[in-house]
Amino acid sequence: MKRQQTAGNVLKHEIAVTVREHTTAPSPVVFDVLANLTGHMQWGGAEASTLLSMEAPEGQATAGTEFISTAEDGTCRMTDSSVVTEAVRPARFERVTESAVASKRNGTTADWLLVHRYDIEADGNQSNVTYTCRLVRASGLPGLLAMYGIPVLRSLARLEWARASRAGLRRLTAAAETTAQA
Repeated sequence: MKRQQTAGNVLKHEIAVTVREHTTAPSPVVFDVLANLTGHMQWGGAEASTLLSMEAPEGQATAGTEFISTAEDGTCRMTDSSVVTEAVRPARFERVTESAVASKRNGTTADWLLVHRYDIEADGNQSNVTYTCRLVRASGLPGLLAMYGIPVLRSLARLEWARASRAGLRRLTAAAETTAQA
């Protein structure tokens, strides 16, 4: 993973969001969908409204697997360099992402360090999936995340981030259910 230059940290503490979904897919299937990085192009990734590109090795990712991707949401475009830090089948998948973020509105840029963690808990032949995204370091907060700098708007920003993360998690669980039915 290439180290990006970060011009300081505007965060007083890390920002995190956690969402959960139940799925009829068994936990090994959910894990396999997550660990198949090239398959993320079919379901879009849990963090972005639109995954634009992904360069990743074929097959199941293991700890140490590196990949790059680009994505965008309504306000920002992200160019990411990621490394899988945990891949414990069928229970946990985690990756660390260095992201170059550019606001689509005014071109403001920032460098972020994020940790994406999926905990998959078996529930009989089904499973419960918990996705946590932690923004650990940021040189700036372009787009809607700028609201985190305004105390009265902070809860609104957290709700929007959770909504987007839940939509991505639902795409993952739908892809796992389709895979399980095949």
